[in-house]
Amino acid sequence: MASNIPLHIIDVDDKEDDEFDWEAAVREIDKACENTKSSSSTSSSHFAPPPLLAQISKKNTSRQSTLDRFIGTVGPRPPSDNHRTVEVEVDVECDERVASVDIDTEAAKTWIYPVNVPLRDYQFAITKTALFSNTLVALPTGLGKTLIAAVVIYNYFRWFPDGKIVFAAPSRPLVMQQIEACHNIVGIPQEWTIDMTGQICPTRRASFWKTKRVFFVTPQVLEKDIQSGTCLANYLVCLVIDEAHRALGNYSYCVAVRELMAMPVQLRILALTATPGSKQPAIQQIIDNLYISTLEYRNESDHDVSPYVHNRKIELIEVPLGQDAAEVNNWLLEVIRPYVARLHAIGLIQNRDYQTLSPVDLLNSRDKFRQAPPLDLPHVKHGEVEAYFAVLITLYHIRKLLSSHGIRPAYEMLEEKLRQGHFSRLMSKNEDIMKAKLLMQRSLSHGAPSPKLSKMLEVLINHFQTKDPQNSRVIIFSNFRGSVRDIMNALASIGDLVKATEFIGQSSGKALKGQSQKVQQAVLEKFRAGGYNVIVATSIGEEGLDIMEVDLVICFDANVSPLRMIQRMGRTGRKHDGRVDILLLFHDAFLFFYFVI
Repeated sequence: MASNIPLHIIDVDDKEDDEFDWEAAVREIDKACENTKSSSSTSSSHFAPPPLLAQISKKNTSRQSTLDRFIGTVGPRPPSDNHRTVEVEVDVECDERVASVDIDTEAAKTWIYPVNVPLRDYQFAITKTALFSNTLVALPTGLGKTLIAAVVIYNYFRWFPDGKIVFAAPSRPLVMQQIEACHNIVGIPQEWTIDMTGQICPTRRASFWKTKRVFFVTPQVLEKDIQSGTCLANYLVCLVIDEAHRALGNYSYCVAVRELMAMPVQLRILALTATPGSKQPAIQQIIDNLYISTLEYRNESDHDVSPYVHNRKIELIEVPLGQDAAEVNNWLLEVIRPYVARLHAIGLIQNRDYQTLSPVDLLNSRDKFRQAPPLDLPHVKHGEVEAYFAVLITLYHIRKLLSSHGIRPAYEMLEEKLRQGHFSRLMSKNEDIMKAKLLMQRSLSHGAPSPKLSKMLEVLINHFQTKDPQNSRVIIFSNFRGSVRDIMNALASIGDLVKATEFIGQSSGKALKGQSQKVQQAVLEKFRAGGYNVIVATSIGEEGLDIMEVDLVICFDANVSPLRMIQRMGRTGRKHDGRVDILLLFHDAFLFFYFVI
């Protein structure tokens, strides 16, 4: 099926063959950092770019740049107007891998860019780089990573008539988004494409690997099929990795790429992310794990990106904790205090201020204890210390739920833990914990509304009084499924003004049944069409899904990582001005959340 998509042809000879200039890149990122600091304001959000990366070592010769290195030598093909056999000199720094797939040398003289979408200089420049070197593209949400991937896929589809191309994304909605771009933007014939999930049996997947050319897969499917040999790895010419910030440790992305690099294959790698990381070691690991040779980073203040970014007003809304919740918190602290004192006396906790400890602090202290217990602590006491740590970690999690989500989620966790292990043994007869439990039960029986839920309803009603409910869209983020349920129940009280639905992951929990990928896709389509004007989402709504532009993002909780907060904020302010409201519970000027940028 021929494509009628209008395209622009560019000579490959126009590209620069020089190695990527890391010193220049460092200077540019430094400059971006300075611009970010100097131009920050209350009406828009600015986040510092990733830390400066160490220069990529040239010892790893699989980090490819330029098409010449990628090709190696061109295999013989029957002579025709479109193909000819040539010898290409291989750079001395290149490894001895030999491409198994013949290249159409006539097609490879040009690369094609679509003209059916508005031309943005930064997308064009990044695409040009990604075609000729293994590239990590770090671009804020909503600025067109999908287009860049589609153009790279299309050109490798042209250049290598027998080659196979893989696009990997961690969820089916992300996969479907890229399929749509490849068909609608660059016109890759549908008969050559297939999307494969774990629901397709291995035998059918093996057949598809032989007959199709462009594959849209989840990382787990790619890993399994490479390891089983059903993926024809020696025919792969291009691998696109979406949400590349996941490429750490033994995640399937890392395993799949390691397996491929152990084979005699040559392939281009394009990695995409909106949030590469907040610390240099993590970003460097992604670069190393994915064999990246070039970094293409843009932030919202860069001169070629800023024309496409609108104002994003961020408002921190302080919500009183409420008298009952504050009293519950005080009883919990009374339970916590003696256990912290005991661990401090043994030398296992350095911080004596039990009010400022967090679950992470306790987990780190417990790990240190397990690795090097105090020499003067009898071995028979080790079990007792483990029990203290377990109880404290649970109590701090309950406090965290109380501060972020209210009394009901905290009560449900307390009830559950009072039936389990160390916590049940040590807490079931603790007078202070029983007082806290009774107070929570009394508050819930009186139907006392959560201060956060009340404030959220107020924010939504005010928003839809100034914005048309038929056209305006809102996303409410909550990290906790129990709160998603409570938020949905609260929204039902508003009436016809709000048409809301939840958007959650596939796994089922105690609070809510999971949504299948088919249901997730239907939710997004109905949200775009106006069937819903509010989505209540867990973390699944944070990553690169094309949910559509929204006018308002409400963060019901703020105790998530900086990267996830950036992803949340990226849902608005893309095509027109937007707003982000972050709800924070306060009590006696004490901030109850663990969110640090």
